[in-house]
Amino acid sequence: MVHHPSRRGVDPRPLRFEQGLVAFVLLVGFTFRAELLIPLVTAVLALSGAVGPRRAPIPRLFAAAVGDRLERTDTVVDLQTARLCVIVQTGVLAVASAFVFLGLGVLAWLIALTIVVTAAVDAVTGSWLETHFYWRLARRRRP
Repeated sequence: MVHHPSRRGVDPRPLRFEQGLVAFVLLVGFTFRAELLIPLVTAVLALSGAVGPRRAPIPRLFAAAVGDRLERTDTVVDLQTARLCVIVQTGVLAVASAFVFLGLGVLAWLIALTIVVTAAVDAVTGSWLETHFYWRLARRRRP
């Protein structure tokens, strides 16, 4: 089965804000050696993945704060793409969180910093790298 984006989409700006905030918080955690920020960010992303892009807490906060001041955009992001990106990030950060609780902070940060990089790229470009990586791996696994 080939991935076909649905025709339903959402404004990418709140979702890109969420990605930027994820990258920023994890980078601050790395800088100040606050390893417990990894499980905290994982929990917030898990909630976002569970409720979907339209009801995720951070994008809703962004939309409530500046939504009325933004001009309408013609660009939309597919709901499935945005949700898959957050789910992949949550899965990767769940592994990093497990390493935090096992006392393997260096390994946890190595994994979390990959999410910092991809989330920052997602925030700046709107490319949703995690989704592209996921689909590339999924296609390789098919016979």
